[in-house]
Amino acid sequence: SLSIYNNYENYYSKTVAKRENGASVGFDINTIHGIKFFERVSISAGMSLDWNINKTFLSTPYIIDLRIFTSRSNQNGFFGYIQTGKNIKWTDSFNGNGVTAKAGVGVIVNRYDNNCFYIELFRKTKEIETEDFKQNGYYNLNSYGMSIGLTFK
Repeated sequence: SLSIYNNYENYYSKTVAKRENGASVGFDINTIHGIKFFERVSISAGMSLDWNINKTFLSTPYIIDLRIFTSRSNQNGFFGYIQTGKNIKWTDSFNGNGVTAKAGVGVIVNRYDNNCFYIELFRKTKEIETEDFKQNGYYNLNSYGMSIGLTFK
């Protein structure tokens, strides 16, 4: 899926007084692969690439995803989900460490033979260790956003 989100609140954990509201945007691309149980519940795992424009950092969390669907076999219908994950620290120059969590609702809008499209609205929280970590602590983000995605049978 491809997501865009607005960070309505961002601050460092050691200096909570430095809160900034709004005017910060981020994008993420993620892929998850999983198993569907009883045609209404899925458990998946995957990776994401998150880019925050305000602080200009990339993070790559591995994620676990739980979804509950109102319809069977990816037919038109609604779903709700929760995701959680931990950021991977690839190198010293790449931002990492910290956690991410996301919860949302969506609708499957069109179905083809083996795949369908969906749109979702979500709330996301993220904690990341940036270059300023030792001085300021974790950089925290709270966001609302929208995703579009594609699922395969």
